[in-house]
Amino acid sequence: MSEFKVPYAIIKEINPHDNANALEIATIYGFQVIVKKDQFRSNDKIFYIPIDSILPMDLETFIFPEGSKVKLTKSRVRQIKLRGRVSQGMVLSEYDIKQLLKIRGLKTDIEFKLEEDYSALLNILKYDPPQAEFHGASQPKMRDKKGENPFFRKYNGITNIQWAPDLFKNQEVIAQCKIHGSHIRFGKPLFVANTLLKKIMKFFRLTPKYEFVYGSNNVELTNKMRKNSYYGEDIYAKVLQKYSAKEKIKDGEFVHAEIYGFGIQKNYTYGCKEGEHKLVIFDVRIMQEDETQKWLDPEESESYAKERGFDFVPVLYRGIYNEQLIYELTKGPSILCPEQKVREGVVIKKRIGYDNEQSKMALKWISEDYLSDKNNTDFH
Repeated sequence: MSEFKVPYAIIKEINPHDNANALEIATIYGFQVIVKKDQFRSNDKIFYIPIDSILPMDLETFIFPEGSKVKLTKSRVRQIKLRGRVSQGMVLSEYDIKQLLKIRGLKTDIEFKLEEDYSALLNILKYDPPQAEFHGASQPKMRDKKGENPFFRKYNGITNIQWAPDLFKNQEVIAQCKIHGSHIRFGKPLFVANTLLKKIMKFFRLTPKYEFVYGSNNVELTNKMRKNSYYGEDIYAKVLQKYSAKEKIKDGEFVHAEIYGFGIQKNYTYGCKEGEHKLVIFDVRIMQEDETQKWLDPEESESYAKERGFDFVPVLYRGIYNEQLIYELTKGPSILCPEQKVREGVVIKKRIGYDNEQSKMALKWISEDYLSDKNNTDFH
């Protein structure tokens, strides 16, 4: 999931709109935002409001006063097309922001700092998509950290490449097809006696050195004894059993994968029939002797998946990063299943050199066609 922010930033460049004389295209980071002609110039300092922002009513009214031809749906900023060109977000000047603060009765003598996040000051929130109808109501809202294995780590969110368009310049990369499913993680960390049952087992010397654990990216589900879960049943356990995951992985290995299929994501079944779910791996990490964890390189992860009998996300490109080529790879049907007519996008990763957890580099490029669907969001 991407980090949400509303930064004070610089317009990199302004270009003419090729199909509208009264409009121009501003580039902020790597995002393209359509603005009125002569409203902004290159190097202007502005506030960038990304797609999937929820505006407070006073800011929405300030931007779109009564009689405005443009209106938001439920105050959400979405990707739109204006005269054939995509616009991703909104741009406000420092003057606009100070006028808003004045209306709110707040001080306006603020020295805004470049790259700082002003979402809290502006009361702009991140859009959270509603749960699909298939989802049950019993998915835990909060993590039970005391009962979770501390070695079983979450997967940090992948940022949209538009926030860092030059990160992979001149580097060897791999581009993988992004799958619109539900994140699952599973592995065999060192056993930790962090529940009453485990403590009793440890007292009687009945504990293993390593234990099998699994869960969604936010919640470890291993020890949650219940019949129902987020998808109406424990889909995670069911899929892992289908793939014999517990038997296939070794001690100290951690796998991150995507579950996809019936009822997981609206309109994204990837050819699965009713009740059918599949699993595809996209990342693997290994526990070292000093108890630190190391990511496998993308090609090592691919080899790992094949060796253990798992499917791996389709690889679309290997080579020097090429912005236009990667952009084209976000288009068209899914490589995983051509019946899925819209591709979610691609994940771009540094090809080699993962010495430790911090050395991993990965960004996503979300398909414009995918974001055109109001049900979809950049924050997935």
